[in-house]
Amino acid sequence: MLLSYLVRFLLQILCLALLLGMASCVSVSHQNMPEENSADLGLLKKKCTLCHGLPHPKRHTKEEWGHLITIMTKRMNEKNISNTKEELSKIKSYLQRNAR
Repeated sequence: MLLSYLVRFLLQILCLALLLGMASCVSVSHQNMPEENSADLGLLKKKCTLCHGLPHPKRHTKEEWGHLITIMTKRMNEKNISNTKEELSKIKSYLQRNAR
């Protein structure tokens, strides 16, 4: 009895977390992006949406983007997603230039 209540409660929390997560992704994807017609934003859209939704630059600080780019570069390499140092530099520059 207690176990079934606990399982039901945890499932409700999980569902709520998923809904909140999806809502935050949707709201970010419909926001205007800085430098809307820039080549750097085009590159960000091309490379970064292969695995996840488009991140808004204001989501993180300049320092946080630096760290996240390092992590994402490792993940891209693990998934055999090609990228050059120049592409990564342009993406990092765009995100840090427009960070919060």
